[in-house]
Amino acid sequence: MNFYKGVLILLFLCVQALLAQISVRNQLEFTHWQSRDLDILENWTDVTYQRDWLQIGGRFEINEPPDPTIFPQDTLLKRHELTFAYARIRHRFLDVTVGNYYAMFGRGLTLRTYEDRNLRVDNNLLGAKVALHFKKLKFQALSGRMRDKYNRRKEWLSGADVELKASRSFKIGTSYLYQHNPQYFKDQKGMWSARTNFTHDLFDLYTEVVKPQWSPAFSYYVAVSTYGDKWNALLELKDYNRLSFQNAYLMEYNAAPSLTREHAFSLLNRHPHFLNQNDERGYQLEVNYNPSMEMQFVFNHSQTFTHDRRRIFQEYYLEMTHYWKENFEYHALVDWNFDFSTNTENITAIFDAIYNLTRRDQLHISIQHQHTKNKLDLSEYDNELALIEYSRSPWVSFALVGEYTNKYQIRNVQMDRHQWLYGQVSFNFWKNQRLSVLYGTRREGFICVGGICRYEPEFEGLEIKLTNRF
Repeated sequence: MNFYKGVLILLFLCVQALLAQISVRNQLEFTHWQSRDLDILENWTDVTYQRDWLQIGGRFEINEPPDPTIFPQDTLLKRHELTFAYARIRHRFLDVTVGNYYAMFGRGLTLRTYEDRNLRVDNNLLGAKVALHFKKLKFQALSGRMRDKYNRRKEWLSGADVELKASRSFKIGTSYLYQHNPQYFKDQKGMWSARTNFTHDLFDLYTEVVKPQWSPAFSYYVAVSTYGDKWNALLELKDYNRLSFQNAYLMEYNAAPSLTREHAFSLLNRHPHFLNQNDERGYQLEVNYNPSMEMQFVFNHSQTFTHDRRRIFQEYYLEMTHYWKENFEYHALVDWNFDFSTNTENITAIFDAIYNLTRRDQLHISIQHQHTKNKLDLSEYDNELALIEYSRSPWVSFALVGEYTNKYQIRNVQMDRHQWLYGQVSFNFWKNQRLSVLYGTRREGFICVGGICRYEPEFEGLEIKLTNRF
């Protein structure tokens, strides 16, 4: 905490002495959980000071009280805390950060730290980072301790990454990460990686190989992309074998690409794939085809296996988008996936349409259907979701979302509710301010990004979100 006080004092002195740009972003979420008789207030305030080559910032968080679905050991989390503070100098080829920061080596197989508030993930490092950027050479070295969700920090981590642009079309890089005195996994001390990137005309090839010191196995990731006049394609391959690099709080320093498609529709996230960096092999293929300015097709296929060739996830996805005239567009898609974690086969069909009534008025309708079959007991059930939304740009939007399932009819399944309905209204005002109010019931589900998922339990009550930017 003394470090944070020092950074704040430095920020104050700089503001007094210099004329510069100060930006403030505040995000507030209030939840009245009617079914649990619980009120929760969450707030993030980010302040950034910028003057030429100097940048100073901080983040203050409020969890009043901590959400029990996210922080089951709520006594470990301080309800009011300065969780992020840094000073950064960027001048010509030099970039130095002291305090909290995020970093990534390559595609994240060795190191990836990031913040995603929808997932409630913030695994920043507290320490120092130095980066050098030249025309043909990039270098960064860092040292710090990673945050877990309770804002605790344990072992020190040090690492370096170098990337050389050997020619206009070819890059090579290497990185090394070392954990000082590991307390939980005694043998997890370090890993190194090597990568190449070759680009020529309409072709791109990226490869990365990782070798942990605690295992004789190598892990790798390969991405091949190519382009044409009306199409583009991406093929990715993965082999992750004992790749997970963790500290005493079981926080992973790395986050390799999951090679599964990220979905925006609710029903498609009901049976996601959870990334396991210790035992996965597989691939993902995605092809985009644009036969005309008005039509677009997307095809995606992915498979994931364990090293003993046991299938754990498989998906086929096909979407058509049609822009009809200037005021109407629709998306029609079908998806099939097999989810080993729930032993289910899921077939989903979605029709999503947007109609521009005027230049400012828009109507959005979404109809989603999913049929699920359990491969163990052969039981089957259906989920139905419908959404209707009206918006008046850029000021206000109204949405009504309903969902129904017949899963409650299955023998030995106990469900308190099989219908959900909520309304949501959103206001945009003063250019950079947004207020959203939701009331009703919402079904349980997952929020997923890159194979990292957060489970949201069933909700009944009131939810208010307010975002301010100054």
